Amino acid sequence: MGRNRYTPQERNKITATFIRCTREIIDLEGIQQVSIRKVAQTAGLNSATLYLYFDDADELITLASMSYLENYCRTLAADIPQLQSAYEIYLHTWKVFCLHAFSHPLIFNHLFFRPHSKPLEETVLRYYEVYPSQLAVTDGPVREMLLAGDLVTRNQKVLAPLAQEGFFPAEHLSLINDLTICYFRKLLEECGTQAGTLANQQQTERMLAAIEFLTVNSK
Repeated sequence: MGRNRYTPQERNKITATFIRCTREIIDLEGIQQVSIRKVAQTAGLNSATLYLYFDDADELITLASMSYLENYCRTLAADIPQLQSAYEIYLHTWKVFCLHAFSHPLIFNHLFFRPHSKPLEETVLRYYEVYPSQLAVTDGPVREMLLAGDLVTRNQKVLAPLAQEGFFPAEHLSLINDLTICYFRKLLEECGTQAGTLANQQQTERMLAAIEFLTVNSK
């Protein structure tokens, strides 16, 4: 008599094992060294089993890349209640995001600027089904941002409240959003040739200065 089908909780546990093994390979060898075969071996299973849970290596790598947002989410959960305005929340969201992104430029470049085999929003939602406790911010624009997919959509979730409060004309929203993401991508690519906490801090300060310039001069 065959085994009953796995429960959703059991499937999530197995999925988490593969994600953890992928993260271990990334941390030890780099994101370019991840393969289905290597992840399966690390998990002590065969590749056929892995394909029961993931369509391809890109889905697996992208889910593992999401794990690098865990501390970012936890920091926001602790800090957001202390902030008073939509503008403070927007700036702080970017500050925390940059400090994490510039520390792992290849990971964040893969996550937000590489083409994926399935829509990123689907992968994000699946990740938080496996790790619901990591979605620490439970309401408002920040939660909407965390659940969104591409970076343009994510940023718009926390930028839109500024337009709603009259911080800048609503018709400028899309342009500010696009310019913000383009500049962030430029800084992220530069991090590929730099290293260290000081460089990350400098890149973060450049990003925050650009954000203030774009928002303040759009009034």
